[in-house]
Amino acid sequence: MNRHRGSCARGFVAAAAACAVVGVAACSEEAQDDARQAAESAISAVQEAAGEVIDDATELAARNLAAEYGEREFDEAGYPIDDEGLTCAATATDDATALDVSCSGTTEDDSEAMLTGRTGEIPGASLTELEGDFTGSVDGGEIFTTDRLGG
Repeated sequence: MNRHRGSCARGFVAAAAACAVVGVAACSEEAQDDARQAAESAISAVQEAAGEVIDDATELAARNLAAEYGEREFDEAGYPIDDEGLTCAATATDDATALDVSCSGTTEDDSEAMLTGRTGEIPGASLTELEGDFTGSVDGGEIFTTDRLGG
């Protein structure tokens, strides 16, 4: 929530609190409208913040699972990742029905490794796998595709 919206919401909440203390009937219609708007604004802000927290947690789980299990896929394909591991990003799609995953790293022989894919699964639902469509490449050449990381 930005600072301006927070201060406005606090002002409206103060008006609502004043109405509650004095009694709603004693408040002007304008004060009642302000209180109603403040309540609606507060509810909207809480819903927005909760959605952002859920997106952040989901993206974090997907990044961690993709990094761990993606390294295993590269290793099994004969391209072990160096000690730095994979660095992954996960971004919820606009409609929040999927996550796009993108990882990069370096193999032990200094080749560029990339893992990309998409999952519609809620990451963390299974602590041992991430279902979706994933592709691993080394120096631009595809070395594996899989519908599951881990498992």
